[in-house]
Amino acid sequence: MKTPFKRKLTLIPALVLLGFCFPAVKWGISDLNAYPVRYDIQRWQSDSRLPSREELSKTHVAIQSSIHWNQDPELYDYQGRLFHYEALISENNLLKTTALRNALESFRHANTLRRQWPYSQANIALMKAMLGEFDQEYRQMLKLSASHGPWENGVNLALTEAGLLGWSTLNKQDKQLIVENIQRGIRRNMKHMKIIINRYNKRSLVCASIRRDRYQKQLCGF
Repeated sequence: MKTPFKRKLTLIPALVLLGFCFPAVKWGISDLNAYPVRYDIQRWQSDSRLPSREELSKTHVAIQSSIHWNQDPELYDYQGRLFHYEALISENNLLKTTALRNALESFRHANTLRRQWPYSQANIALMKAMLGEFDQEYRQMLKLSASHGPWENGVNLALTEAGLLGWSTLNKQDKQLIVENIQRGIRRNMKHMKIIINRYNKRSLVCASIRRDRYQKQLCGF
């Protein structure tokens, strides 16, 4: 018969094992909740459409549950993108502004956890631009995202939109940064770059600024 002391010794390895297993269980639950969010965002992007309110509500619940189990910076990025979508489908200006501020805070939090990640930085710049806040943080995030992820497709798209929104506030150096980003972007994703450039009626400006090559001709028609 085991003495109480021996029973305690037997329990120690089990507790140690549980301590190692619990983080893995938390990660697994978090990833299970995050999977449909990743899938839905990819589907909306592929279809070039905005989600319905019902779709957004469902994914918001899933990402919040995922973050509850695991505070990974990627999850805050997804949360920020959901808030961004919420802003895009909001017709009420107050609700739109609130959603943009929530998105900005999510992207900022992701950036504090992963300082070299260009997607968070490009999206901070975009949220600032959509809020009309063309300040030092906006310009710094333009530079950091371009530096950390110059050939990342999502960075090219977000940076193009952020730069075109704030074009009149940029100095010559920052405008050149956006022009170079657009030149890289049209090589990788002409379709979506065209959509952004046309959305802000900036095709003439862009076509006059970027380098003359076959991509410029494809974008501009001359």
